[in-house]
Amino acid sequence: MLPLSALILLATNLIPLAGVAFWSWDIFLLLILYWFETAIVGFWMAIRSLREPPDGKGRAAVAANILFFTAHGGLFMTVHMVFLWTLFSGTWPQRIHNPDDFVRLIVIGSGLWLPMIAMFIGRGVTTLLDMRRLQAWFTGEAVPYETARRDSGIHAFYARIVTMHLTILTGAALAQKLGTIAPLIILIGLKIAIDLGFDFFSRRQ
Repeated sequence: MLPLSALILLATNLIPLAGVAFWSWDIFLLLILYWFETAIVGFWMAIRSLREPPDGKGRAAVAANILFFTAHGGLFMTVHMVFLWTLFSGTWPQRIHNPDDFVRLIVIGSGLWLPMIAMFIGRGVTTLLDMRRLQAWFTGEAVPYETARRDSGIHAFYARIVTMHLTILTGAALAQKLGTIAPLIILIGLKIAIDLGFDFFSRRQ
């Protein structure tokens, strides 16, 4: 049986199927949802890193890391959005002329807000579960705190993001070319497989 964290990820990742099947989502809406998920994962990673070392030191280093990560992650997401908008937006630029249009038509009008909320809650729960696992390790002195914190930090985040989006963009290019619902479902399946794979790797670590 899958662990709780994997079941949560599976459930939240299945919601976009409803958007594709019943809400007429196109490839651009699906990619925008995954773009938002990058920010959600980054937010919870920052929350996780706020945990102080047992000796009470390292607050300044944690704050500096969060600021650096926020700036660097924001730049990454900006470039990624330009890339998505240029290659996959289709006819959306004819309807979206400002941020208000983006929120009204894409986030709210297409129902994108529902899986976004589910992803935010799901990632929060899995983050808390992961922090409990780390706490158990720290208490039992099974792994040094600094080693565990470093292994599960920014490097792991970017490894996931790069792997995820390279796969998604490759699948998106195929889905855009074929122009049917089946490639979108395959793309969602690839996304689920990657998420579960990283969750499994995290638990093994």
